[in-house]
Order: sequence, then C-alpha cells, then structure tokens
Amino acid sequence: MVLLSAFSVIFNLGWSRQSFAEKYSPEHPVVQEMVQKGVAFLSSSKDGLGGEGIALLAGYTIFKVTGDPDHPVVVSAVREARNLAASFSRNSSGEVNSLYVPSLAGMLLASIDVETHAVQIGQIRDFLLRSQKRHGGFGYLRGELDDSGDISQTQYVMLSLWTMNQLGIEIPDEPIIGAINYMVAAQTNDGGWPYQFGGKKPEPATTTNSLAAAGFSAILIAGDLLGLYRSKVAENQEEEGIIPIAFRRIMPESKRSKVNIDRTRLDNATKRGEFWHNANPYNRAIWHYYYVYSRERYESFLEITKGKQQKSPDWYNQAVEILQAAQSPNGAWGVKDTDSSLSPPVCTSFAILFLIRSTQKAIGALNEAYVVGGDSLPDDLTSVRAVGGKVISKTSTTSIDDALKMLEEDGKNETEDELVADKMLLAADPNQRKEQLNRFARLLNAKEPKTRKIAAKLLGRGDDLDLVPALIYAITDPDPDVPRIAEQSLRLISRQLDTHHLPKEKGEKLSDPTKLKASTQWKKWFLSLKPNYVFVN
Repeated sequence: MVLLSAFSVIFNLGWSRQSFAEKYSPEHPVVQEMVQKGVAFLSSSKDGLGGEGIALLAGYTIFKVTGDPDHPVVVSAVREARNLAASFSRNSSGEVNSLYVPSLAGMLLASIDVETHAVQIGQIRDFLLRSQKRHGGFGYLRGELDDSGDISQTQYVMLSLWTMNQLGIEIPDEPIIGAINYMVAAQTNDGGWPYQFGGKKPEPATTTNSLAAAGFSAILIAGDLLGLYRSKVAENQEEEGIIPIAFRRIMPESKRSKVNIDRTRLDNATKRGEFWHNANPYNRAIWHYYYVYSRERYESFLEITKGKQQKSPDWYNQAVEILQAAQSPNGAWGVKDTDSSLSPPVCTSFAILFLIRSTQKAIGALNEAYVVGGDSLPDDLTSVRAVGGKVISKTSTTSIDDALKMLEEDGKNETEDELVADKMLLAADPNQRKEQLNRFARLLNAKEPKTRKIAAKLLGRGDDLDLVPALIYAITDPDPDVPRIAEQSLRLISRQLDTHHLPKEKGEKLSDPTKLKASTQWKKWFLSLKPNYVFVN
C-alpha cells in the first residue's frame, strides 16, 4: 500500500477521542462540498463502475445523497438489481457466490421505491433468507468456505433486511435470532470478531478494526431488527424529541414477547464489542474505507442502545478532517491514499455514506426516500436542509402554530397553498405536540378540502397511535385526495408502506364502498394493537 507521508502520520495516530475547533455535521458546508465532489466523480465514472456490485453501490450512494431515481447511475443500478432479483425467482443463486451484491440490491430497491419494486425486493429477501447456513451465519455459497459463515457478509445481509423492514417489508424473527446467536458464538475472547466462523467455538484468532466493526454492526443491527434496544428511557427520549419519533416502530406487544433471545448473553456481547473498540484505537490499514463506513454504522446503532443521538461526535469530526485531506481533485477517494483492496469508486462511495451519516439518517427517518425525494422539495436543493428527519426550506415559514392559526381562521384559505406539510416541524415538547396534533385532527372536519388535506398529511408526521381513528375516519372523506393522503399517513404510522387498501392511481375515482372497505381494513389493523378500542360510527 502506498501512503502519503504526511497523511500516513495523521492516520497512524488513530481515531482518538479529542475535541475539535470545528464541529462538523452532514449539513456543514465543508462536508457538503466534499460530498458533492464525490458524487460528481461517481456520476462521471459510468465506464469505471464494472465489477461485482460496484454499480449498485455507486447508484445507492448517489441516491442517498440526491434522492434522484432518474440519475443515470441510479437507473443503471436499479436495472442491474431488478435483473439480479429475477434470477433468484427461479430458486437459484445464478452467478452469485457472495451475498454482498444481493444485499446491496435489496437496500437500493427498498430505499428508492418499496412499492414499485415490491416483487423484486421480496425475491431478494427470500433468496437471502434461504442462503442462511445451519449455524445461523451467512457467507460464500460455493468453494472451500461454503460451510463457514462470513462476518462481513452477515453484516450486509442484516443491513439489507433491516432496510427492508424499516420500509414495511416483513422479515421473520427466527432467521434474525439465528444470526444473533451465531454472532454471539463467533465473538473472540477479547471482544472482536474473526473473518470466518463455522459454528464451533473458534481457536484464538486475531481480529482487525474492520472485522470487529463488521461484527459489532451485525449484532447491533440484528438486535434492532427484533426491537430489543427500545428501552423505556429511549422511548421517553423519543417523546422529548431527542430521538426522532419516526424511529419508533409499531408492533403488538404479543409479537415482541415471542422473541426468544438470551438478552443477558446478547448485552454482554455488545459490551465486549464496545470495549474492544475502545481498547484498540484505529490505525490506517487495508480495507480502510470499508472500515470508515462500518464505523459510522455501528456508532449510529450504538447511539440507539444508549438512548441518545449525537449530531457532531468527535470520531466524526476527526474523520471529516482526514477524509478532506485524502480526497483527490477529481472528487475521488482511494487515489491519493491508495487502498489496494478497493477501487476508487468503492472507496468514494463508502466515504460519502460515512460523511452523510447514512445510517443515522435512515434510523432518524422512517423512509429516507420519502423525505429526500418528496414532491414538496424546491428545485434548488441547496435551499433545503434536514431537521429531525424532515426537510425544511431555509426560506419558508415553518411555524406549526402560525399554520394552525391560518387554517383555523375562516376566510384565510387563499394562503393555504403556501403551507406544505413536509416543511413543518411539530413541537418537540410532548404536551405541545399533542395539542398541535389534536388541533389538526379537528381540522379533518374543516369546510375547505385544502385544509383537510394538510391536516391528514401532518397527522402522519406525528406518529401518534391515538390519532389513527381520526385518519381512518378521513378515508371516508368526500374529497378525492383526502382519503389517499389519510391512507398515506396510516401507512407511515403503521410501517406498512407497501399496503394499499385504496386504489394506487390518483385519477381513479373512489366509490363509497371502496372507501368503506379500506377503512374497515385499517380498523382491523388498529384493533390488532388496541383490541379494546371501540370505533364510533
């Protein structure tokens, strides 16, 4: 490996815990400039994205930044992912030997549009699940390691299934439980993870920062998939606005109680994993950019276990400065500081995903594609910023209270076109937010359809189960748009983004029997959570 002398000195100091004069975040101008240069490099590298999964990774990265499904690299990646999924529908693995590529394909399609690609996502999910080995791990399908589990591949399968689950695709518990048991068994005595593990207690094995990060990420992701890290403290912090409320998953308590995991054993494994990273500061090595992205991932999930997210942690600040020094004039990473194991497009993708805090962003917003790619965005993306998982225009008035006053005051409806629900933030204080939501619920009875549409949309952002009956009532609204907006909000609250009880096409007329049938189905879902609730017609 070739290292620039000055750059090498910086890296070999390790990623220490220290204070920085500059506090970086994904919205910081320096970070934004680095990201945009990196995207420009990936966008101009269409002829250099050959190789296993590289085009998928580049397309996924560009979409995560731009939210543009029509970007040429994204379009090409989607085509590749759909073709790959079609090969799995024949109950075969096709040419696939490792699980990195199908995992990336599932993440890409789910992030872009879970409805349009529902069939393909299901095919990829089923392929990944049937590829699980008898010991619970995931790894190579053929060759001398086909009986072994691969810690890194297990991580990417868990991330892909987690992404699908966040966007409403059902993932059964048992394979995830098996993966957790596998990861706990594979952990080395010092708290790290080996490269491969075949199901028996490993011999004393060395581990690296990259492997330890992969194992730590895999076990944290799997635990979150089962809903094991939402302690009462974390739930309270969600209510206080510390953790974005969209992270809270809705499922019946009966389902949670069926998870058969030795929680003490799992918690001990995560504590040992964290101890390993604290005791082994990172020094620059091969697979560097792979580690960078894995670091962001496990730190983001570790924040959830601790019940608090950080906007500008020291480990992020230090890495931003290091990545800034490593970026080439053409926007790429992996050129100035050559990584012999990865190509510049891969290094660049991993660096960008780190810089935008892609994992924390996905945790903080139920559907990142919905937030970034929503129809309320202005043409100039430089005029928007993300706040609490919602997109806010810097030039817009975003006061919920002002909007409510405007909507509640008779004769002021000419200003409603200025009010876009996606640009409004509900109060962080739980009592204030509850009052705001109740006022919006009352506006579902307003005379003007525009007012009812805005109210139906905002109620979905509130993520409050108590307002579900009001939204179910709104499905019967006489306006042609209000019922569909109400169902969209119900899909967000229920985490059932691929569920449609109303016709998808906006132009299709909604008959009273159709609306009644849809409201009945949503009532059944709500009663599965609150069986004692009584709907009043």
